[in-house]
Amino acid sequence: MRYNKHLRLLGVALGALMVIFITMALTARGRTAVTPLEKGIATLLYPFQVATDWVGDQTRGIVDSIRELTRLREENAALREQVAEMAQDRALIVQLQHENQRLRSELGLKERTAYPMLTAEVISRSAENWYQTIIISKGSRDGVRQGMAVVNWQGLVGKVAYTTPYSSTVQLISDAGFSEGGFGAGAKLPNGEQGVLETVEGGYLRMRFWSTDPSVEVGQPVYTSGQGVMPADLLVGWIEEVDTSTSFVKSAIVRPAVDVHKLEVVQVVLTRTEDDRGSSAP
Repeated sequence: MRYNKHLRLLGVALGALMVIFITMALTARGRTAVTPLEKGIATLLYPFQVATDWVGDQTRGIVDSIRELTRLREENAALREQVAEMAQDRALIVQLQHENQRLRSELGLKERTAYPMLTAEVISRSAENWYQTIIISKGSRDGVRQGMAVVNWQGLVGKVAYTTPYSSTVQLISDAGFSEGGFGAGAKLPNGEQGVLETVEGGYLRMRFWSTDPSVEVGQPVYTSGQGVMPADLLVGWIEEVDTSTSFVKSAIVRPAVDVHKLEVVQVVLTRTEDDRGSSAP
């Protein structure tokens, strides 16, 4: 009710203003002087004119602000889209850099080793033994045989457990059963100390030395010696801890060189296995 009353009053006022303006326009024709009545009317209408101008200015300001806000929102959306695209491009660049570095490392491994190697991709992991085995993209038709060593640019990854014509299952060095079946022989240090390797819990290895007083220090690299199923001079890992608590058999804990949780590409060392030697024996 009150709102409608105000509207009616505003309509009456606007109508009166229109009549007054029309009257002033008609009476102003042909005259240069302003009558006292017209001066009084102009003085009376001045506050309304000022208010009308102020309302017009405010309305134009609001309209301009709305337009500017709309433009800024559209520009913001475009900038966000550009930032998202740049983030994706940056992520792709980082991924390609890592892949390039890994491929260079694999190529360097092939160049610095005397063994023939076959590159294979890791295509899956065993659902039952996620941290013990991987499946690679090369099999018996490619020359892969059971017992062959598998490495990458970091060091020894594991050994071929069994093959199919198109793929092979690799038992990782972190598997607790890796030392079974002949791996428990053939480890050496750069200074000539030798011993055997066996797996222990937590993905580590233990090297038991032949010498009762071996020269061994934390941080020394450990290699395969070739006395067993593994070919010689493959990096196994580094001495993590030396155990001198026993009097007769000295041993040390070996940390594997390879992070078996981040395997993408590996190399199969194409050397003759025990089965190959046996089949060619006289």
